Amino acid sequence: MAKSDDDDNGTDIGDEPHELWDEPWEGLPPDEAPWEWDEVEREKNGKTKNPPNRKGVWYRWYFIYHKPTCTNIKISADCDPRTGGWFNPHPSSGSM
Repeated sequence: MAKSDDDDNGTDIGDEPHELWDEPWEGLPPDEAPWEWDEVEREKNGKTKNPPNRKGVWYRWYFIYHKPTCTNIKISADCDPRTGGWFNPHPSSGSM
């Protein structure tokens, strides 16, 4: 379930990303049924170059998931270390 931007946390809504997810796969298209994927591996890959709220340090993470179709997919997402929420999950190329 996504975290709300209008939580009473004392920040202006313009300073926060549009939507943060509890799990990195939650922001992916639901027609792919990512909740059925098994996480195989995760890797922290350094600071995000352009944090979504331009405040603090966010980190880019890469995940390998195994789909029921017996294929693996690599997903990247940015993590807000303050909340633990995930932003902008999307398929990523390359290998870990």
